[in-house]
Amino acid sequence: MVSVIIPNYCHARYLKQRIESVLAQTYSDIEVVLLDDCSTDSSREILESYRSHPRIKQIVYNDRNSGSAFAQWQKGFALTGGEYIWIAESDDYAAPTLLERCVAELDADPECVAAHTLSRTVREDGTPVGHVHHVGKATRHLNGRLFVVRHLLRRNELYNASMVVFRRSALPAGKTYDKYRYAGDWYFWMLVALQGNVATIFEPLNAFRRHDAATTTRGELTGDLYTEVLQILQTIFGQLDIAAPIRWALEGKQLCRLHRACRRSGYSPTYQALWERWRKACPHTLLRRIWYKIYGSLPDTLFF
Repeated sequence: MVSVIIPNYCHARYLKQRIESVLAQTYSDIEVVLLDDCSTDSSREILESYRSHPRIKQIVYNDRNSGSAFAQWQKGFALTGGEYIWIAESDDYAAPTLLERCVAELDADPECVAAHTLSRTVREDGTPVGHVHHVGKATRHLNGRLFVVRHLLRRNELYNASMVVFRRSALPAGKTYDKYRYAGDWYFWMLVALQGNVATIFEPLNAFRRHDAATTTRGELTGDLYTEVLQILQTIFGQLDIAAPIRWALEGKQLCRLHRACRRSGYSPTYQALWERWRKACPHTLLRRIWYKIYGSLPDTLFF
């Protein structure tokens, strides 16, 4: 029923904890594919220790590094056949009930294309960072369009693939997300969500490990993340009929993020050029940033 894809690259330090947390799931109708993108650490030794495990369907090693997380995702999609898919990133780990809770929501609603839990951010050593908000609320089901606008564009709730289980039938056609190195997963979840309903389970059953090697961190340093975000916004706005005030606010959110990044960079030439590109695409940048802050404090019922 569930295909679990574990794509790994040089995460030997975390790999055993990740695999064990998958094999310890209370939901047992799973197949597991282990993928290694030509790691240079001791990952192969750890992966080989699971070769004979009955739930491990296949272990695949790349001869050369693909340079793309999405290439590994797509390889995993092709090698598996489960009705549901869980991309269990190799540096994260999960509570034993994550699959059981997500599968129950997907089974209960044929229109539900994705179910996700809350996620606890942890440091490299596994110690928690901050607090998890909204714990204990009832499970929520939302139409995919509303979920995209409220919970991916307004605030990105699906910031880690390991917190989501989704239907294979909702895999985006055309693979248009894989051209984005830093924000492609954000766009991927939008494309999935737009095909049905999305369930949110308000329990922190996933642990997302945040460290300096994360690709998003590199994208923020170079500014390439914000180049991709602008392209994705323009694409998704072309697909959705979003009222202008909401669009302005969503652009304002990203402009606030970009403005902070500009300050952190010391207004480097790269970020100055990036800001100019955004200014041309989204005129009246100050008004958009102010409107986002106002919009963010207003109830959703005023806009939907």
